[in-house]
Amino acid sequence: MKTYQAFINGQWVDAIGGETISIVNPATGEVVAQAAKCGAQDLERAVEAAEKAGPGWANTPVSERSKVLLRASQLIMQHQKELAELETMEHGSPMRKTMNFDVPLCAEQLEYFAGVARAMTGDTIPVGPWCLSLTVHEPLGVVGLITPWNFPALMVVWKLGAALVTGNTCIVKPPSIAPLTTLKLAEILTEAGAPAGTVNVVTGPGGEIGEALVRHPRVAKIGFTGDSATGKRIMHVASDSVKQVGLELGGKNAFVVLDDADVDAAVQGAVFGAFFNSGQVCAAASRFYIHDSRYDEFARKFVEAAQTLRYGDPMDMGTVIGPVAYAAHRDKIEAYIGEAKQSGAKLLLGGERPQTEDTKNGYFVAPTIFGDCDHHARFMREEIFGPVVGLCRFQETEEAIAMANDTAYGLSASLWTGDTAKGISLAGRIKAGTVWINEHLIIFCDTPWGGCKESGWGKDLSKMVLEEYTLTKHIYVDLVRQPEKPWYGILK
Repeated sequence: MKTYQAFINGQWVDAIGGETISIVNPATGEVVAQAAKCGAQDLERAVEAAEKAGPGWANTPVSERSKVLLRASQLIMQHQKELAELETMEHGSPMRKTMNFDVPLCAEQLEYFAGVARAMTGDTIPVGPWCLSLTVHEPLGVVGLITPWNFPALMVVWKLGAALVTGNTCIVKPPSIAPLTTLKLAEILTEAGAPAGTVNVVTGPGGEIGEALVRHPRVAKIGFTGDSATGKRIMHVASDSVKQVGLELGGKNAFVVLDDADVDAAVQGAVFGAFFNSGQVCAAASRFYIHDSRYDEFARKFVEAAQTLRYGDPMDMGTVIGPVAYAAHRDKIEAYIGEAKQSGAKLLLGGERPQTEDTKNGYFVAPTIFGDCDHHARFMREEIFGPVVGLCRFQETEEAIAMANDTAYGLSASLWTGDTAKGISLAGRIKAGTVWINEHLIIFCDTPWGGCKESGWGKDLSKMVLEEYTLTKHIYVDLVRQPEKPWYGILK
């Protein structure tokens, strides 16, 4: 069994305390690796390394920083199978997904950040002919990146790519249950030319090493993706040092099917939107509002389509649905299923653990659909983060929009309609960071990603994210060197 060290200052190092944490394969329940359990001293080493590397990296031309990302993108694809296998082993996501989706998208996103950073410019501001007034974007310094377990590789690339190309040095705290792909990516970035200290990875429990990273006074910003409760804790802890915080948090996302929708297209979108990555997606479709005239047809076809999804050994390229990430998470999902049954909702599909030779020892939950749900039931209001959805009927469009907005979250939603103009109009009334029309769960690196309300603030992806990792500085230059200025008269 391999033991993975932390990655600090371009080197593999043991945790100073010598402790490790176990990495469990969720498809089998077996311990498959050990990783360093870092502590405060390890974090201090990482901060010192990042600070030391900071000035040199910040003063490296953006064209050279971009080339590092481009080389890393190429190396990722050279290590495609290794990265895919690591992610499948530690997270349980099927190989057909990690090989064909996660790893190629990591490479594509680094390519995007490498290109768009070279187009980033400041502004000149015409305040008067006697001066030059301009803005420039400067790196923040040392940034801490805390990433989630649902997409271990993709989520760290979202943040690392933007932070590095804008000249920051980084300390990554990956998910304690799935740190292995992050460690490999740090090695790849170093091989691609990132100087020692620009990328550091400290592994261990979030409540210990993650909180210490947020609290550290010499860390300028925290970029976090994860659940809303942890996001609130990060806000509280970060306030002591008034550091910047970017939060991409949870969601309870509405899927609205209007009376003029193409039901077959909506069903295809529902299967993907609800059950991709076993529903472990912050933007997954989980609350379905279907017009009463289309409800029976949609429910029947949705169940039929979901029944065709193959779950089992995630190393098998034919498997579509893998396990959920860990045992306690499976138990939490099953508790929500139990509550849904007690609420009076009608179980249309699933609701049990698959009992096959490939699934009996892992943390599997079958795709589960409840019908005729109470919009106010707890399982319809709280993020389950698993393959469990509820269907509700509505009569009037106003009712559907009101229910879609009746949530503490504001990450995403989708509208399904044959009238594009109506869809665009209604999208403007839904309080969410992304509203898809006749689609769900499609995310591009070119487009901004982030929510509102308890889904957080700030953006990942797109050119907008570059400003999240820079200080916009205003510079004023006096051009005429004369004491008389238009406003000086007020001083006389």
